[in-house]
Amino acid sequence: MPNGFLGTRADLLLDLVIASLVLVVPVLLFSWTKVRRGAYSVHKATQLAVFVVVGLAVLAFELHMRQLGGIFEATKESAFAGTTLLNGWIYVHTAFSVSMALVWIALVAGALWLFPRPPRPVKGSHVHRWLGRLGMVLALGAGATAIPLYIYGFAY
Repeated sequence: MPNGFLGTRADLLLDLVIASLVLVVPVLLFSWTKVRRGAYSVHKATQLAVFVVVGLAVLAFELHMRQLGGIFEATKESAFAGTTLLNGWIYVHTAFSVSMALVWIALVAGALWLFPRPPRPVKGSHVHRWLGRLGMVLALGAGATAIPLYIYGFAY
């Protein structure tokens, strides 16, 4: 894998994943504002696109991590390797990421099953809304913990 572009030990794929955080958050906020204004079809299309793109990126990232020997192997050259600080960021980020993935899978599958075409509010929309908010909080947690994990794991 080619070297990354952010000036750290991370390779290109890791740098792309970190840089993509800057793009994903505004897209999610756009989608959220659309659903709040009743543009349910735009919300659905945006969320499905984000789900597919992020899902493929996560799959590529996980396969790449396996090739590297796992996150602990990938960060072994860090000055923080093996410390409670870096390990803590790894575990907290993993908890947010796995929880987010499970919620998003349930949310998308449930939405495709629950909502009619074209989408509109129905009985059960409150569960979708609650899971969506939970998914957003978990996504923000995953993104917020990815940054220090990247810094401590690959910049130092």
